[in-house]
Amino acid sequence: MKNGENMLELIILSLILAGVLSFLFSKNPRFCEFLAIAGVSAAAGLSLFSLWGFLQSPTAVTDFYGLLYMDSVSVLFTSLTVVVAFFVFIYSIGYIRHEVEENVVNENQIGGYYGLLCFFLAAMLTATLASNIIVMWAAIEATTLASVFLISFYNTTNSIEAAWKFFIINSVGILLALVGLMFLLYAVLPPGSESGADWSSLLLLHGGANLFFLKIAFAFILVGFGTKVGLVPLHVWLPDAHSQAPTPVSALLSGVLLNIAFYGILRAYSMLSPYPDLVSFASSLLIVFGLLSLAIGALRLYFQNNLKRMLAYSSVENMGIVVLALGIGGPIGIFAALFHMVSHSLAKPLAFLASGMIALAFKTKEIKSITGAAQVVPVVAILFVFIAVGISGSPPFGTFFSEMGILAATLSSGQFIVAILFILFTTVTFASLLYRTCGMSFGENYEDVPVFKPDLSMMAPFVVLLVLTIYFGLMPPGEFTRLLGMVVQAIRGG
Repeated sequence: MKNGENMLELIILSLILAGVLSFLFSKNPRFCEFLAIAGVSAAAGLSLFSLWGFLQSPTAVTDFYGLLYMDSVSVLFTSLTVVVAFFVFIYSIGYIRHEVEENVVNENQIGGYYGLLCFFLAAMLTATLASNIIVMWAAIEATTLASVFLISFYNTTNSIEAAWKFFIINSVGILLALVGLMFLLYAVLPPGSESGADWSSLLLLHGGANLFFLKIAFAFILVGFGTKVGLVPLHVWLPDAHSQAPTPVSALLSGVLLNIAFYGILRAYSMLSPYPDLVSFASSLLIVFGLLSLAIGALRLYFQNNLKRMLAYSSVENMGIVVLALGIGGPIGIFAALFHMVSHSLAKPLAFLASGMIALAFKTKEIKSITGAAQVVPVVAILFVFIAVGISGSPPFGTFFSEMGILAATLSSGQFIVAILFILFTTVTFASLLYRTCGMSFGENYEDVPVFKPDLSMMAPFVVLLVLTIYFGLMPPGEFTRLLGMVVQAIRGG
């Protein structure tokens, strides 16, 4: 099976099967847990095997009657998504069991929860593996349908309101993205062309595109998919959704869903590569949206009273950095954007997993009610501070090195004002997260909250993911950096 050929559909089907069976056997919660872990394990194993095959012979593969496609870009996003999801799924077992014990969740809801979780992940992987841009769009829309029920999982007034806000705003965004994709096809496909809307065909044809319509297409796609990325001012759904969704769902929303929408932007950006004027136009838009998101995310996160809303604004800030780096462009800027995206996707779920255990211990997500957490959840609370400064750009996390790369790319391109603003707002983020997390973790536990011992199914994935995150930050494997280099080359039209 060359390059994972004839396996790509199994990555998605294993999750769909697990999801269907979870709904059918919803009266047996333990079996549903097993099905979800089996499904994500199969998807992860097949994805990593496909990654290994691709690295051995880095040529694009079309599979499943031409509906699925794997090149360097899709293999990066697919592998990252499924690896993060694997750890989050395991964490879900202990987290949801604790919620059941506290009567927050009814045991009859567990089957539906794992079924939706599997469908959510299957939709994201379909988006990254789709060969056709319309199928990719439909899969990204499917992530909205799956996640809206997960956000409203607790069935409270606030969670339902957050889910509706998420659904309405993202539906408008995804409609704008569809308009952009239609303009893209009109701009690229010549009259009477029999070529389909698949990536391999479009990349061969886009040398003679209509530049005016291609410019309009990118603007619509950036605004449309930027809504789901969480770019300011299109981010308003994100803090509410994070604060109301179960913690594992928040980890997936922030750690991987934002990347899936960014994937759509990245694919559209690659279509502009033969045209320097269009690249310059796209870069201007990306820098504006990136800086705005970085600024608002950095300034707003300090003033949040809800722990998960604070982390949500950190996601806005970090995705702003990713988009800004893509806008700066060049080999260094694009490489730094991808490296930052990967580093954020590994570290941000860690922050949510730690915050989930702290919130379970204190029975609240309100920051003002959490103090002395290091006495209640000793290891987790201390690591929470460490992780928080890590996602704000401190070593040994990869975000530090990616931000240094972004700064170097900015200075080398002569954009000194952008560099100054970048330093200013990343410093504000670092100071705010350090101050707020230290305030929660240290000090006197005046409410005399008893010591909380997280379940092994929560601690094990948390620790392993932390080790993996530090490893990729300090000593990124050579194969990983080689893959990023191939992605950079693909995006720049190499």
